[in-house]
Amino acid sequence: MNIKITKVWKSIGISGLIIAALWGNLIYMNLRLSDPILPGWEEYSQPRFEELLERGEPLLVEVYASWCPTCLLQHKAFETLIEESQAPNIRAIRVDYERDPDFLQKYNIRGTGILIIFADGKEISRASGLVTADKILGFLSPHAL
Repeated sequence: MNIKITKVWKSIGISGLIIAALWGNLIYMNLRLSDPILPGWEEYSQPRFEELLERGEPLLVEVYASWCPTCLLQHKAFETLIEESQAPNIRAIRVDYERDPDFLQKYNIRGTGILIIFADGKEISRASGLVTADKILGFLSPHAL
């Protein structure tokens, strides 16, 4: 009897390790807190967003979720740009994917990790999956940002 229990325990222990290795990051991403808002950025609110659109100045919007691996990498890339004094000179707003469904519906957004540029009150460009500082700068530079 002792031998059977030891075999079962070893089997569960190894299975548990395999599950943790395969699913651990996914579990972590779903339980972790949101990244802090970057310096100079604002959290989305509809009145403020509409006010900024009316001004017509360039505006960068990030569609973000704390559980999104792409969003985590984008956040780190923006931190790098700030640390290296290469941050774009543009007003930026972070839209929470789970908290701001009206924005998502209005702009037909179906995922996270999306960057959108608005100018003159209209969307002028959109990209997703930009996870390095170079790719973010490459997306912004054609718009002189």
